[in-house]
Amino acid sequence: MTHATPHLLRNIQLDDKFAPGPTRVYLTGIDALVRLPLLQHEIDTAAGLKTGGFISGYRGSPLGGLDQALWAAKKHLDSHNIQFNPGVNEELAATSVWGSQQLGIISDSDYDGVYGMWYGKGPGVDRSMDVIKHANAFGTSPHGGVLAVAGDDHACKSSTLPHQSEHMFMGASVPVLAPSNVQEVLDFGIYGWAMSRFSGCWVALKAITDNMDAAMGVEIDPARYSIILPPKEAISPDGMHARWPDPPLDQEKRLNLYKIYAARLFAAINGLNRLVMDSVKPTLGIITSGKAYLDVMEALGSLGIEDQTANDLGIRVLKIGMPWPLDPEIIQVFSRGLTEILVVEEKRSVIEDQLTSQLYNLGGESRPKIYGEFDHRGESLLPNTNELDPDLVARAIITRLEALGISLRAKTSVTVAEQGLCIDTPTRTPHFCSGCPHNTSTKVPEGSIAMGGIGCHYMATWMPDRDTRTFTQMGGEGAAWIGQAAFSSRKHVFQNLGDGTYFHSGSLAIRAAVASKVNITYKILFNEAVAMTGGQAIDGCLSLDDLLHQIRAEGVEHIAVVSEDAAPRDLPSFVEVWQRADYDELQRRYAQIEGTSVIVYQQLCATEKRRRQKRQLMPKAKTKVFIHPELCEGCGDCGKQSNCLSIQPLETELGTKRVIDQHSCNTDLSCVEGFCPSFITLPATALDASEDLSEIPVPIFDPLPDPSVVALDKPWCGLVAGIGGTGVLTVNSLLAMAAHIEGKGFATMNQTGLAQKYGSVVSHIKIAQDQSDIHAVRVKDAQANLLLGCDALVASNPDTLRKLSPSCHAVVNIQTTETRDFLYTAEATTSSGKTAQLIRQLIGEHQIDALDASKLAIALTGDAIAANLFLVGLTSQKGLLPISPEAIERAIEVNGVAVELNQSAFTWGRRFVEQPEKILALLPKEKSSQLTSLDDIVADREARLVCYQSKDYAAFYVRRIRTVEKRLNHLPDSGALLCDIARQLYRLMALKDEYEVARILTTDNEPDGLPKLNRAGVNFYFAPPLLSQWWSRQGRPRKVRMGAWARFPLRVLAGLKFLRGTAMDVFAYTDERRAERADLADYLADIDLIAEMATVESIDSAQQLANAPAKIKGYGHVRTRSRGKWLEQRNRCRAELQLLHPLNVTDVNHRGINGH
Repeated sequence: MTHATPHLLRNIQLDDKFAPGPTRVYLTGIDALVRLPLLQHEIDTAAGLKTGGFISGYRGSPLGGLDQALWAAKKHLDSHNIQFNPGVNEELAATSVWGSQQLGIISDSDYDGVYGMWYGKGPGVDRSMDVIKHANAFGTSPHGGVLAVAGDDHACKSSTLPHQSEHMFMGASVPVLAPSNVQEVLDFGIYGWAMSRFSGCWVALKAITDNMDAAMGVEIDPARYSIILPPKEAISPDGMHARWPDPPLDQEKRLNLYKIYAARLFAAINGLNRLVMDSVKPTLGIITSGKAYLDVMEALGSLGIEDQTANDLGIRVLKIGMPWPLDPEIIQVFSRGLTEILVVEEKRSVIEDQLTSQLYNLGGESRPKIYGEFDHRGESLLPNTNELDPDLVARAIITRLEALGISLRAKTSVTVAEQGLCIDTPTRTPHFCSGCPHNTSTKVPEGSIAMGGIGCHYMATWMPDRDTRTFTQMGGEGAAWIGQAAFSSRKHVFQNLGDGTYFHSGSLAIRAAVASKVNITYKILFNEAVAMTGGQAIDGCLSLDDLLHQIRAEGVEHIAVVSEDAAPRDLPSFVEVWQRADYDELQRRYAQIEGTSVIVYQQLCATEKRRRQKRQLMPKAKTKVFIHPELCEGCGDCGKQSNCLSIQPLETELGTKRVIDQHSCNTDLSCVEGFCPSFITLPATALDASEDLSEIPVPIFDPLPDPSVVALDKPWCGLVAGIGGTGVLTVNSLLAMAAHIEGKGFATMNQTGLAQKYGSVVSHIKIAQDQSDIHAVRVKDAQANLLLGCDALVASNPDTLRKLSPSCHAVVNIQTTETRDFLYTAEATTSSGKTAQLIRQLIGEHQIDALDASKLAIALTGDAIAANLFLVGLTSQKGLLPISPEAIERAIEVNGVAVELNQSAFTWGRRFVEQPEKILALLPKEKSSQLTSLDDIVADREARLVCYQSKDYAAFYVRRIRTVEKRLNHLPDSGALLCDIARQLYRLMALKDEYEVARILTTDNEPDGLPKLNRAGVNFYFAPPLLSQWWSRQGRPRKVRMGAWARFPLRVLAGLKFLRGTAMDVFAYTDERRAERADLADYLADIDLIAEMATVESIDSAQQLANAPAKIKGYGHVRTRSRGKWLEQRNRCRAELQLLHPLNVTDVNHRGINGH
């Protein structure tokens, strides 16, 4: 692409989407559904009608944010006589919308009619079908009409099953409209209401990710719609609309003999189905609908097939706007002269089945052959599973052209080289948010089983540390146990249930469980938000007290509340109140209760908590938690206890430790339950007051030159790859808004729903000179001009890499954010170096900019979230975007969120391109995290051991290392082996006993990243040997919180380190200390064995034996458990060195072979 001068900036505001037409506005698919009833009211008012609107439904991806958007537009809805009343569930919402068409039957009104909109996710369509069948047969009002918006998740990105709603609507005789993009969501919505008014039918509007989570420039103009009504002959003699009384058989006759055909005729007359490509000598016809139409046009474009080429090749394309019922007249016109028809539609056949039926009676030579799901050999052509994409469609078109003997003059390859893409990289599996109450509430006692359901707790089914099996539909939670309890050897199960699902329909499942007398404990999370779809409140009033009384009224005798906030005096007398620390014990007790019991886990949703704090609706956290790196053993027990993603790895000279990401931490403090003395909490106010508020001394920068802007001789394609919930969608929206401000065409597609729970998110964006130049929203394989990698791991995923064109440029943040797998292992699982290298290998060394944008953002702005806009600024200044930096800055202003932070980050990114050395000079100097030479390691450890105990103790360490160094001098490559020995011997000599913990916590030299501990309000968390055993839970010692006063006895204890190992050392007599001394003795014996037996051939076994103590991590019972892993590796490696067969740990005593 060449470069061009940017457009002039238009005056754009977010509220433009509500302005009366004609105008061109930025709209997402969700925005279009909000704007749609306003536009209908404007059209009705212009026609002299006084109408109102009624909207009801239930949220669910891809319609998860519709209710929030409608609430935000309340003043506009009110001014247009539109009532939004979200349903308790989809079925009741559909009944409410049915009622909007009964105006004048039950009561009089001065409104001419009420147009209704129902919305729901695919499963909501299923559960509402009884209502929809009745309402459709009953009919609509002449100036009302109903639009049923069905959200289908074809790829099952945020669902328990992939979904397709057309066949359900077909079974109810409801016409189905399939918009292909955001513009058609608006257009088909207007035509849908008009169709409903004319025919008396409800009309379904199919909504999928590609048009709901997408955005584009949309024309809003009431004059755009010249609606033509069919002739009176299409109308039933007794009318088409709702009336009372109306016998059921009359309704059936009217629906199946008149209303459906009237809807079909309306679609035909108003051009909802149309030819978009034709040929004077047609051979191959392509018929398609909805999003698949965009895939077809993108595929044809990639094959070089434009209008003239299609005419030359004999290709005809029919776009179907209403796939059911299919208009037979346009099918007859379309089919005339064709040899073959290719049907391109997603999921199960809708058009193809009707097509074969309508063309069946044509003569043999006149009837074209029809292919879609299968080709002429009966083999799969366009599969009815998952989603279609332009590359798959292009291959199908080539296949059919070749079968007809038609070859493309310049065939374009539609396959992508797989070389280098068949790689095994970690994936970002969606996970609970940091501080989410689900992290603890979904745990089950060892040996117990929980059953999953709908909502965030569905994610517990793939978490390895909590045995959660299966799931049900929304509201069926627990009912599956009724059908198997009598035949099962298991006597009891737990069932997870959210308060939103309870209010939706789950209360009936509890009633059924009580009636069946099965042994089941419902664990209801009362978190005050429907977190999966955006944190909405429950659609009604449900206080904790209300919930408890309702459960009691259902006949549940045993009810407990787990809460850190609720006091027993504030709750009903029939409720037990437990603390979170005793949750496991509570579950064990309730597992023994016969019948139905309920545990209500009360804790505010972490995301909602942060949202309220940002809006100043609740105070910020009073406490901040830190991990002392000198005390952390890297065992990972804190992650196991908290299941929290804010616990990240910290690479130090002494190995991989843990650190709390303060930017994502929601301070529910469950991590302090990790069995480790390294946790410290401090008052947030004290920290804020003591922080150095002086600004970075910013040097004087040269004026920023205007960057070049990519010219749009063809659509520009970009990908933004990152972690859900970290601002990826914001970046995409800002770029699209900037294009809109410059008057350019654009299209975006984001991922919402489950992916936003810290999963992989890849947003697509296309920018063109004109909106009509863009077809499919998604970037297809080998098409991306830019990869903006906000997270290197997601950016290097094979699915992302396949999208990159040979000329693609990548800008990647190499800061490492661990996946959820890190919570289940003691070692880091992600390497940004490897992921960036994968991108580098694919597109070339000179086409990637890889840098730690998070570190730069924190240093320059104080907030890691600014890293994304820093990358955008860098990308803009390098001339990689088709929009000007001025347009991006204006888009940030229009967005109106964190304007100062985002513009600052954007500017810093631009400056980094021009004067990187000045910006890098502002960063704190890094310390090397890992020494590599033996002499450096020994010197470092010697100094540490002097502080730990004494010079004599340190000298013993040095002698042992130098001795083994001499004994291994016959090995040519013993350096790495000796370094491992030096590291592991130090670890076993510098144990974190009581004296060392006290010394570290009272030293005046705190490590980097840790605040001063010598202050009021500091809290430590210890497990004193005697007290913790008395208060143990299920054999796990309980930790005790101690305040700042503890520093005084700690100083005394630290001063007594000279007693370590003497007869006066009272701690030396515990089993834990005895085992640790034995560990050291065993390792010294291992060192002697290595020195004696290691050869060039056995150096691998020697190195594994030398490094084996790295597996010993943690404190107390955690260390005891890890010791078994060490002994297993130790025994195997000793056996290999001694030329013995490897032994299992059970074949030897607990100290090893023959005591060693």
